[in-house]
Amino acid sequence: MRGRQSDMKDQPIRVERERSYPMPVAEAWRLLADTDHLNRTIGLPSVEFSALPDPLVRGARAKAFGVVPVRWREFPFDWVRERRYAVRREFDGGPVKTMEIGIELRPAEPGVTVLSYAHCASAGPLSRLLRGRIRASVDDTLDFCDHYLARKQAGRPDPVPVPKGRPQVNQAQLDQRLGRLAADPVPPVPSDLIAALRERILAGSDDQLTGIRPFALADRWGADRLAVLRMFLHAATAGVLELRWQVMCPTCRVPKAEAGTLAQVPVQFHCETCGIAYDVDFDQRVELRFSVHPAIRATTGQVYCIGGPLRAPHIVAQQYLRPHEDRPLDLGLAGPVQLRTVRAAHRLLLVPEPGTGGSRVRDLTITYSAGRWVGPHSLMRGDGLAVPAGSRLVLRNQTDGPILAALEDLAWTSEATTAAQVTTLQEFRDLFSSEVLAPGQQLAVSHMAFLFSDLKGSTRLYEGLGDAPAYSRVSRHFDFIRQAVSRGGGSIVKTMGDGVMCAFYRLDDALGTALRLQDEVTAWCGEQGIEPPLVLKVGVHHGPAIVMTANDNLDYFGRTVNLAARVADQSRGGDVVLLRQVLDQAGPPPIAGRGVTVESFTSRLRGLDDEQHLVRLTSTRVTSA
Repeated sequence: MRGRQSDMKDQPIRVERERSYPMPVAEAWRLLADTDHLNRTIGLPSVEFSALPDPLVRGARAKAFGVVPVRWREFPFDWVRERRYAVRREFDGGPVKTMEIGIELRPAEPGVTVLSYAHCASAGPLSRLLRGRIRASVDDTLDFCDHYLARKQAGRPDPVPVPKGRPQVNQAQLDQRLGRLAADPVPPVPSDLIAALRERILAGSDDQLTGIRPFALADRWGADRLAVLRMFLHAATAGVLELRWQVMCPTCRVPKAEAGTLAQVPVQFHCETCGIAYDVDFDQRVELRFSVHPAIRATTGQVYCIGGPLRAPHIVAQQYLRPHEDRPLDLGLAGPVQLRTVRAAHRLLLVPEPGTGGSRVRDLTITYSAGRWVGPHSLMRGDGLAVPAGSRLVLRNQTDGPILAALEDLAWTSEATTAAQVTTLQEFRDLFSSEVLAPGQQLAVSHMAFLFSDLKGSTRLYEGLGDAPAYSRVSRHFDFIRQAVSRGGGSIVKTMGDGVMCAFYRLDDALGTALRLQDEVTAWCGEQGIEPPLVLKVGVHHGPAIVMTANDNLDYFGRTVNLAARVADQSRGGDVVLLRQVLDQAGPPPIAGRGVTVESFTSRLRGLDDEQHLVRLTSTRVTSA
């Protein structure tokens, strides 16, 4: 450990501490970049934020030591992911003029060295009275890391430290409702997941129990994502949790509105931060999150930090640039990113070129002017910029006002449970059948996979057996499809005569389920005493669709749905048919090692003028009774 602070009267106060820890840099970043949780855990006061004429700067007020009112202007955080972050505050009166606080991370044996610091410009002799508190705050940040490692070593399911003291929890109600959670679902929810949820409700902080992302929590627990999501769905029906639909801004990617039901989700919303209005869609802009039920534990909406890096984990680097400022970035690009300015529409794609770049580092200046980012003309590729290996990025603000620059990942976070994904799960449809869109509301979904199945020769089945026996077989076959589709991560949307329409979030899941249906139907018929066995005609298609409410259920419409039905018509029975281009999108995993023959053919589908290139997949691994 090392420490330095100035002792000269009215001189700047500089406190720096560093320690090394046996954990990867990425783990330390995830721990410390959640600044709201960090601040509340180390005992800093909650903060009230307000808008100022400068949309990039916020007014803030808090009570130091719980009683002394303090006001300041808080500037946006500057950060480079897994390297450093800092925030500047300019105070209205008091013993301190300005304060910059932050952390820096450096790889070091056996893992990472964390530097925690606070740099203050004093406004008089009274500032010396704050030195002890400033030192304590810097030390508390490092102690937070120590406590995390101690909890991790002790085997805690969630080792992130929490504030001192036990919150008020209705433990009798909690245990009663968790008992229902343990007893009711079939198959049962794993007991270790229920225990981890109980521990979080009993000891977690308020921020850990509001707006929970099940996939993110599963990753922290080292658990299966769908298993945790399934537990959360059942916990909501048991009254342990409440589900909420959050409307996400596609630009800054943070929640902008919340709805208790899908029917309350707006068709359009406006993001004040970005200054842009957006249409709502099912893919990324509606996300399912959970909070503890208020009958179990009351939580508050107190905020301890509003702009930390983990609030926008998709941002690789964020920099606040004053007028005509140049800012070099110690950032190596592992892949393409986009550069944008907050509250501006233009984006510049940065694409790193392969190569080592040699030993010499060259500055690559990217300039913002007249609402656009531009780089050297020789490296521009339309709306993209080629970044030579070994380049150091320099961001230049060539305007007369401040800007907030953000370098962002292109991919949307995989931690989100989107409406498009969860509404394709059979268990969700069973548990929350009332979760539908408002009448007449139509939302777009950019990718969805549909499976259509129909019984071959059903007319002869009814004529040969009579209505009642034939219907019994058809009804039981619906149960067989339902179970297979549910195992595959999809859901039955509706039945149509002897046919079934199913929806899946992932194409590979739909195709894998289609092949399993053909693999297993003969054996299932043997178990059911159905002779001769039923023959299924199956087709799969993938693409954009419209989701809306029809007959009190979520349903899908559009060209993709129609094509899924058309390709199913091309099935001879015992096979799976889809367009060649859709099979190419799926990749090899769904059919690799399955003993599937692939037959290519062309056909004119009903409603389409041109002949289509299709494939017929036939399994050679049919399971017999």
